[in-house]
Formats: sequence, C-alpha cells, structure tokens
Amino acid sequence: MASLRTALREVRRGRDKSARYRMAHLEVRTGLAQPGTSPGTQLPFETALLTLGRETGHLEEVTRLLADYFAAEDRMVLRVLKRAAYPMTTALAAAFIAPLPLLFGAGAGAYAGTVTVGVVFWAAGCGGLLTGAVGRYLRQPAFVLGRLLRALVIAIEAGLPVGHAAVLAGDASGSTDVQGWVRQMGPRITQQRLATTFAGCPHVTPAALAAMEVAEASGDYANTLGKLADLVEP
Repeated sequence: MASLRTALREVRRGRDKSARYRMAHLEVRTGLAQPGTSPGTQLPFETALLTLGRETGHLEEVTRLLADYFAAEDRMVLRVLKRAAYPMTTALAAAFIAPLPLLFGAGAGAYAGTVTVGVVFWAAGCGGLLTGAVGRYLRQPAFVLGRLLRALVIAIEAGLPVGHAAVLAGDASGSTDVQGWVRQMGPRITQQRLATTFAGCPHVTPAALAAMEVAEASGDYANTLGKLADLVEP
C-alpha cells in the first residue's frame, strides 16, 4: 500500500502546491503573513521566483503565477488518472474474482489469504505503474514545451532578466535535453533573444519560436507564450 500512497502523493503535487500558493497569495494580499514553503520539494524556479518576489516586493504576483502554473500541471495529471482508472479498477476486481474457486474448494481462509496477497501486489504494481505513467505522460514533447512556455511567462512577468528566465524555464521543463541545451549556452544567454536561445532546442517548435519573437516585440508574454502553452498541450 505504501507504494500506492507514495504514487498518489506524487500525482497530487500540482494540486497541493496550487492550493498552497493560492493561500499564500491571499496571505500576502491581505497582509496577514508571509507564506511559508510550498508542499514537497521546491523546484529551482520556485525558489528563485519566491526569493525574487520577496526582494522586489512582488511576492503577491509571484504566488499567483505559481498557483496558476501548478494548477495547469494538475490538469495534465488528471488526464493520466482518467486513463488509468479503468485498468486499475479491472485489475483490482480480478484480485477478488480470480481466486473465487478457492472459496468453494480450499475454504474461506485460503480465499482471503490469496485475495490479500493479490491486493498487496495490486497496490505495489499500481503505484509503480501510476508513477511511471505520469512521468512518461508529462515527458511528452507537447507537455515539455507547455511547461517551458508557462515557466518563461512566470519568470519574465515576475521581473527576471530574459537570460535568467530561460535557464529557470529550462529547469522547469522537466526535460534533461532542454536543460542541457540552455545551460550549454553559457554567459552569452544573457545577451540573446529568446528565439535565438531556443532555436534548435529539442521539443521547441517553429510556432513556439515565432511566439517568442512576437512576445519580445510586444512585451505581452501571457497572451503569446501562455496561450500557445494552452494550445500545444493535448
């Protein structure tokens, strides 16, 4: 059961963090308190943005943006759970149905023992499969690009320089390919436009590069990169 509980905590990360940042946003807005740490381990771009928000006095805006980011992540995970619900339920039913002949042959004790073992294996197997399925689903190119674009919007709107925002967004993408691409740019990333930085980057499409050009020209990142993120995610 522990494996399944661990998996469920992992898939609830986006929901829990979104709720915490909504509360933090309210706390800062009303002046009640400074928000504490978010649930679970903080991602690098979370830590950087929260620090920036405290130092610049834009903590209210940062907490709102982070709440929106993790709400979007939770919507992605819910799609996985909907797809996984049927096979998981079927497997659990099989753990009770398959040993039924024992109930009429070896007796209730043998049946109960077999069912217990089956349920334990079901919980362990489902935990691993669920965690793996969520991980694979969120590593799809469309979701990698979606997280990259959303993180860019958050970081730039929070006031980070474009180069620093690109590095943090690469971390937030969850793709080692994207992270490696951004970090190999070195110091020159601070002098480049976004489209230059991400030209040729794995998972970054021509449409995304065009949106980056428009965003930098117009200064409207939310209605360019943010809207594209909504469109590219399946």
